[in-house]
Amino acid sequence: MGSNFDCEVLVVGAGPVGLATALSMAAQGVDVRIIDDMPARHANPRASSIHARTLELLAPFGVSDRLAAYAQPVRHIAFFDGDGHEVLRRHLRAIDSQYPPQQNLQQWHAEWIIAEQLLARGVDVQSGTRCTGLAQDTEGVVASIEDAKGRAEIRCRFLVGADGARSTVRKACGTRMVGKDYPDRWIGGELDVEHEEVLTEVRFLLGADRASMMLPLDGSIMFFAILRDDEFPDAKPGPATPEQVMQVYHATLGAHPHLAAKVLGVSWGGHFLMHGCCVPDFRIGRVFLAGDAAHLVSAAGGYGMNTGIQDGINLAWRLAAHLRLHADASILDGYDADRQEAFALANELSDRGQKMVSAHDAGAMANPELRSDAVMAAADRTVGEVALVYRQDRMWRDEARTGSFTAGMRVPPTADFSCGEGAPRPWSGIYDGFNWTVVLAIPDRKSVRAADIRQIDLAALVWLNARVRIVVAAGDAFSWNAPRPTLYVIRPDGYIAFRCDAAPGQLPEVGRLAAWLGETFGGELISNS
Repeated sequence: MGSNFDCEVLVVGAGPVGLATALSMAAQGVDVRIIDDMPARHANPRASSIHARTLELLAPFGVSDRLAAYAQPVRHIAFFDGDGHEVLRRHLRAIDSQYPPQQNLQQWHAEWIIAEQLLARGVDVQSGTRCTGLAQDTEGVVASIEDAKGRAEIRCRFLVGADGARSTVRKACGTRMVGKDYPDRWIGGELDVEHEEVLTEVRFLLGADRASMMLPLDGSIMFFAILRDDEFPDAKPGPATPEQVMQVYHATLGAHPHLAAKVLGVSWGGHFLMHGCCVPDFRIGRVFLAGDAAHLVSAAGGYGMNTGIQDGINLAWRLAAHLRLHADASILDGYDADRQEAFALANELSDRGQKMVSAHDAGAMANPELRSDAVMAAADRTVGEVALVYRQDRMWRDEARTGSFTAGMRVPPTADFSCGEGAPRPWSGIYDGFNWTVVLAIPDRKSVRAADIRQIDLAALVWLNARVRIVVAAGDAFSWNAPRPTLYVIRPDGYIAFRCDAAPGQLPEVGRLAAWLGETFGGELISNS
């Protein structure tokens, strides 16, 4: 990095998205700074759901176990009609992850846990610092900032706008989100409640005139309800008084003794609308948008914070590849391709949930198809966000004929990568969020020689340097890939980017791996040569 840069990457916004982005980059050796306009960390619940896939991605950075320890388990999702009678109960079961599909955790809890780990890596949040504008050139970005000391500038190679729905960065880039607003007006709040046991049930009350719901938290519940036209007609999105929140609570869930809780107080309340919208491009030159600065979805399903954190981790390894492995800058274009796909899926799922809640049709919950094991299992994986498959980035290539794990898929943490000797070796024990992993899957370790591995290693080292690991998966581990020996490249975020195979008894051609690496990391350099 030249001396005329204050840092390689500046992250604007220290919510969970900005913090996770900065942490992932710091762990990969990127010189990162992070600023936030708030003078101190807030204590409002805001987002309250954390999903399995988010915890999988954060696990290498030392925060997931703490997040899971503080989180409230969600074991059941129950639906009730307007008279309080249960019409459907879903039990969330284990999925192909080391974490449950969904847990509940106040956003501020997530923020301070991630911020502590970031500080341990030498990066402190520069609080009370507002980004007031920015300018780009061919080499970097100059961010204008303002704090208690006055005005200044920060020059960086790249800038990440993770500064929320009213993003200053997005506005400075001259772009806006495109989508729709939902017509329903909502009220919500965090209610401190009296209970002896840990609450583990999400409840939906689908009344004749509206829907309401509660989500369990530690010592409290998050309560949401659709407002009727005659309730607070002049209220605008923003704070709601405790009296307003309690009025609606007593008219909905609180009206049914077996669903109600003894409320001790209202620590936070708000009026709000739901949206489903996204920016046309997550990348504007050297500026990237992430989280609510880039997209908004309905709160149904709790995808907002989770999708935003996943934005940041996707971007972090790409910037690390460009800045540390000297990958052509075109690798950064894949951020928009990947995250547009992710947004489309999250928006579809949250839109479906929003429409279900808005319809408040308890009778529809009696549909027997909703109770089938297959539907329930698929729903659990959907809630956990482990089903996303990427297809649009130019790096994706699948040259293999067989196998259950294909390019674009997430590698399940439970997948066995053992060498055929000793105990099983799950992917969760290998994944580190840092390295690119090249896997040779073969039926028996005796079928490969050190010279064969050396050829694979040399081809990978040309582009990946010391950030590549070679794993030979043999014996039982070969089952997810049989009958053809297969070579995989797994990205630092755990998605399969490339694979090729060979006829039984042979090994995949190393030249195919080398060609893919050159095209992926060389990008425009290859095409212009």
